[in-house]
Amino acid sequence: MIDQASKLRNMVESKQERKADSVKIYSIVSGKGGVGKTNFAVNLAIKLQQMGKRVLILDGDLGMSNANIILGVDLLTNLSYMLDGEASLEEIILEGPEGVHLISGGADLLLMETLDEEKSQFILDSLNDLGAYDIIIIDNGAGISKQSLTFSIFAHEIILITTPEPTALTDAYRVLKVTSTHKLKDSIKLVINQIHSKDEGEIAFSKLQATAEKFLNVRLEKLGFIYNDVRMNKSIMDQVPLVIKYPKSLASKNIDEISVNILTDSNYEADISNFKEFTNRIRRFFG
Repeated sequence: MIDQASKLRNMVESKQERKADSVKIYSIVSGKGGVGKTNFAVNLAIKLQQMGKRVLILDGDLGMSNANIILGVDLLTNLSYMLDGEASLEEIILEGPEGVHLISGGADLLLMETLDEEKSQFILDSLNDLGAYDIIIIDNGAGISKQSLTFSIFAHEIILITTPEPTALTDAYRVLKVTSTHKLKDSIKLVINQIHSKDEGEIAFSKLQATAEKFLNVRLEKLGFIYNDVRMNKSIMDQVPLVIKYPKSLASKNIDEISVNILTDSNYEADISNFKEFTNRIRRFFG
């Protein structure tokens, strides 16, 4: 018997291919640390890569970059090496499991407003050469910051991850409030992590949804739930992503379903940019 995820994957594969230079950008945010944001970002990227998409992770967690640790790769370079002429774009791109690529460069992207025109143009031209990716996943730092706001503005969609814990939900609401106040997006996709039952996830989602509808001008979309799974911590300790080390685990299957939900969402095909449009988005923010 074919499971629901397999059926949905078949739908993804049957979709008409997009233009070769088109890209979809997701900004992954959280209201607080400890909710599994980076772990989710990395495993989501790997799962989407396994489903046939070419994925780049941009680690925008300034000062706390750790996506490479979960990927199990050494972080030897970042965007500053390219700016200083010590490395090319290709040399600062790290390759992780399943061919997922990683760039650590959030700090230098956000310093573009203080860079001279030549260096800013160099970054933009280099980014424009990254036309080999279907999806860019931006792993932001926890909480609300100038960096996460900036990255969320030029992303096509925001994915907010939280847990059912009351303090985590309160902090997640703060993210929604800032998003609404600054009119960053009309809707946000929500992932509830570390649930113990589906009811717990549904209750947490309903609380945030009801509050957002009553007080904020932002719509919440339920992207999926991830069950609390002891194998998640084991995979982190072993520096092998969960979807690779324990592909049949419950949490891994949850990420599988979330990945399919992303690819079968009508907005996935409708809301995309080519890389020229992508670099123009950055240029608008930094003048």
